[in-house]
Amino acid sequence: MLKGIYFMGWQRDMWNYHPSLPMKNMQMVEDICDIHGNMLIWSSLGSGAIGLPYLDKEANDPTPPRMRLYGYMNDREFCEECRKRGVKVFSVLWKAQLWEFGAEFNEEETELLSLNILRGASGNHKYVGMSELSTNQYPHLFDPIEKYFPDGLKDYKGRKVGDYLEEFKARSLEGRNILSAWLMAPDHDHKCYTPCCCKDSYLAYMKRDVEMMIDAGAGGLHIDEYDTQKHVLHNAGCFCGECMDKFNQYLKQHEIPLPDDADPDTFNYRAYLLEKGYKDENLLAFNGNDRWDIPLYRHFLNMQIGSIEWVVRELSAHAKAYARKKRGEDFPVTANLFQCFPISWDCKKHLDLLAGEKTDISLRQDGWYKFAFGWLNGKDSCFVEDPNAYVRDMVTDIKNGINDRCILFLLEPLAHGFHIAFPYGSWLQNQVKDAFWPDLRMLKRLGPWLDAHSRLFPRNPQADTAVIYDLPSAYENLWTEPSAKASITYNKVEKVNLDGVEELGRQGAFSNDGTFEAFFDLIQDMSSRKLFYNVIYESPDEELTPQRLEPYKTVVVPDAFLMEKKTIDVLNAYHAAGGEVITYSRKPEALNATAEYALEESGLLLDSLAKKPPLIAFDGNPLYGTALHRGEDAWFLHIVNYNFNEETHRIDAIPSLRLTAAFPFCGVKLHTFPDNPEIRADVRGQDAVIQNAGIYTVIEFQNI
Repeated sequence: MLKGIYFMGWQRDMWNYHPSLPMKNMQMVEDICDIHGNMLIWSSLGSGAIGLPYLDKEANDPTPPRMRLYGYMNDREFCEECRKRGVKVFSVLWKAQLWEFGAEFNEEETELLSLNILRGASGNHKYVGMSELSTNQYPHLFDPIEKYFPDGLKDYKGRKVGDYLEEFKARSLEGRNILSAWLMAPDHDHKCYTPCCCKDSYLAYMKRDVEMMIDAGAGGLHIDEYDTQKHVLHNAGCFCGECMDKFNQYLKQHEIPLPDDADPDTFNYRAYLLEKGYKDENLLAFNGNDRWDIPLYRHFLNMQIGSIEWVVRELSAHAKAYARKKRGEDFPVTANLFQCFPISWDCKKHLDLLAGEKTDISLRQDGWYKFAFGWLNGKDSCFVEDPNAYVRDMVTDIKNGINDRCILFLLEPLAHGFHIAFPYGSWLQNQVKDAFWPDLRMLKRLGPWLDAHSRLFPRNPQADTAVIYDLPSAYENLWTEPSAKASITYNKVEKVNLDGVEELGRQGAFSNDGTFEAFFDLIQDMSSRKLFYNVIYESPDEELTPQRLEPYKTVVVPDAFLMEKKTIDVLNAYHAAGGEVITYSRKPEALNATAEYALEESGLLLDSLAKKPPLIAFDGNPLYGTALHRGEDAWFLHIVNYNFNEETHRIDAIPSLRLTAAFPFCGVKLHTFPDNPEIRADVRGQDAVIQNAGIYTVIEFQNI
C-alpha cells in the first residue's frame, strides 16, 4: 500500500524557505520507518533553482563533525539510507523558481557569513543565486559553472548563454519580470523569478539538474509547478524573443492568418501589441474573457499551454534514459499536476504516478475525491494539501493535542481510492511562520494500521451509476467561463528587483480552479446524499468506450456542452442498447437522453437518482459519508464521520446509523481508526444498526 510522506521537514515556527530544504538526519529516517512510509515527495535535492553549484554542495558536501553528532548528512547519504530501507526519495525539480538570495561575505569573499537570514555580519552585502553562480562570481566558495556545462549552455539559436538568470526569466509584454511571489517569505531580502519554460536553454538546464539528482541517488523525480506557463499567462504572459519566434512558427504551422496582412517571416507579436496600445494590464487574468478580444491572444495562450506537455515529456524521458544508462534501473517520474486541471490531460501519460495539490481543503470533500479517482484512471496517486485557513486551523488543533480533523483529512481520500501524503513539516505557504507538523505518535499508529488492514482498501468502488467528466467542456470552462466563485488577487510588487525594473507578481494568482460548477456541485450533492457513483474521465488519451460504460445501468452527463462526436456516438450506442443516459445543464444537441435536467433542476435529478434501487440504503443522517468496495470474499463499506463539534474541535461519534444491504451477508466485522471500543453492530437479516461510529469505520460484510 502506498504511504507517501510530504517530506519537506521545515522547522517549526519558521518560514518555509524554498528551494533548499532543511538537512536530513537519522531521526527522520527512523520516523519514516516507524510511520511505514515508502515514498517521500517534495523531499530533497531541490536547490538547482539557486544554481547547479549550490545543488552540488547540497548533494555532496562533507557534513561538519558538529552536525554529525546529531546524525545529520548530505542529501546523497540521506537517499542511500532511505534506499536501504525500501523507501523511494523523490527529488524535487522546482520548475517555476529562479532564486536570488541576499548574502553577507568576508571582505575577500572566501567565507559566506550569512545567506537569506541576514544578521549584519559584515558590510559586504551581495547576492547568491542563479545569476551569480552561472557567472562564477564566487570562485572560492562554489565550483565553476563549466563543471556542469563544459561546452557552455546554448540558447535556441546556438549562442552561448552568459547570465542564466537573464536568459531564463519570463518577460511581460512591457518588459517586466514576473515573480513566483507566493514562494517568498515576508520581509526577506530574496526574490524568486519565474522562468519562461518555452526556452530550449532552460529545458537543457533542467535536464542537467535532473542528471545531478540521479547521480546523487534520488529514487524518483518529482516535477513541481508543471504548469509554470499558466502562471506566466495569468501575469501577462512571456514575450521574450524566443517566445515570439516560436509563436510565429505556431502561426505558420496552424495556418492562422495574421492581422493587417503582416509578413509571417518578420511578424513580432510583442511589437504588434505595443503598437496597438496594449499594456500588461490588458493581459492579466482578472480581465477574464476580455482577453479574447485581443488579436491572436487565444492562439498565443494555446501555444504557451502546449509547451507544458513538451517540457514534462522531455524531462520524464530524459530522466528515465539517464537512470537506465547510469544505474541500469527503471526510474519513476511524477509531477505536481496541482488540482487535476483540464490542462493536465496530456501530461499524465508521461508519468508513472500522479501527484498534485488538493486545494480548498475543508471538513468534507468526498465528491472531489470521487472525481480524482476517476481522473487517476488506474494509476497510483500521492497528493498533498494546498494550505488554507482550514489547514492552519488543523495545525492549531494538533498543537492543542487534538488530532481528529487531521485523521479525517488523511483517511477520507483513502475511502475513495485516493491518497494524500502524510505531512512531515510540510508547506504552509508562508501564510504563517510555521510548518505543518502532525502528531508523529498518531502517524506511527496510522501507518502500521493501514498496512495491517490493506485488504480493506481494494480500490474498486462499487456503483451502478457513472458520471462523465467531459474534458473539452471542462477545458473551455477553465478559460472562458470563469466560475462565479472565482476571485482574483493581484498584488503588484513595488520596485522589488535587483536591476530596478518593476515586476509583476501574484499571491494565489487566479483562484478559478476550473471549478466546472455544474459537474462538481452535482457530484458533491450525490456524495452528500450517499448515492453510489463513479466518475469516468474521458480525454483524447482516455477515450470513452463501450467497455468503460458496461458496468453501469445509468450514465449522467453534466454540462457537456463541447462533447466531441465520437464520445456522443458511444453514449448514443449505450442508450440504444437500453442504458439510461441523463443530461444535466447544457448538453450536446446530438446526444440522445432518457431524461434531461436544467441547471436549476439539480434537486429533481438527485431525487430521481435516489429512487433507484441502491446497493445499500441508508438513513437520512447527513453527518457521515460512505464508500463501497468489493473484495475477493467480502464487501467493504467505509463510513467517514463529519460530525465536527465546533466547541471542542473534536469529531463526535455518530450515536446510531442504519443501513439495509441489497446483497446477502452472514455477518459484519468492524474495523476502526483510531481504535474504538465503544462501537457496536446489531445485524438483523439485511439490516444493520451501527452505534457509536467514530472518525473512521470500515464495515466488512462477510459473504454467505
